[in-house]
Amino acid sequence: MSVNKYRPHVILIPEDDANRQLAVGFLGHYAVADRVVEMRDPAGGWGRVLDIFESEYLNLLRANENAHVVMLIDFDEMGDDRKSQCNQRIPDDLKSRAFLIGSRETPEALKKELGMPSEKIGEALAQDCNSNELGRWHHPHLRHNLDELRRMTSVLKQIVFQG
Repeated sequence: MSVNKYRPHVILIPEDDANRQLAVGFLGHYAVADRVVEMRDPAGGWGRVLDIFESEYLNLLRANENAHVVMLIDFDEMGDDRKSQCNQRIPDDLKSRAFLIGSRETPEALKKELGMPSEKIGEALAQDCNSNELGRWHHPHLRHNLDELRRMTSVLKQIVFQG
């Protein structure tokens, strides 16, 4: 189902299928308004996520203030270096509507450590966002996202979560 481009909406760009599975779980949470989120097919690498963002979404974001983009990547233990490389490719005028989030290592490592299926992890992370209790986001594989998560939820929570 496609989103209504005339209303606030979110486009998700997952790096790979493991990130897509986490997003599927997040979007499956009962409070998520599924008609406001559009998920692309996996990009095939964190660099490709940014390539797609630049080639397909820079102009769209500039032309449509209702559009927001969330890029789901693996930080592959590169931490601030990877984050800095990625943030350099997000123009200043779009930083308020473009977000970058992901696991410190890989979603597979997070899944193994938590002992949960990816979809359940995504659903649990959605529950934390919906309830404003970010307990699971403090996990070592996710805590590097906390500042970005707070920035993102201040903008997207009213769009993504129903009532």
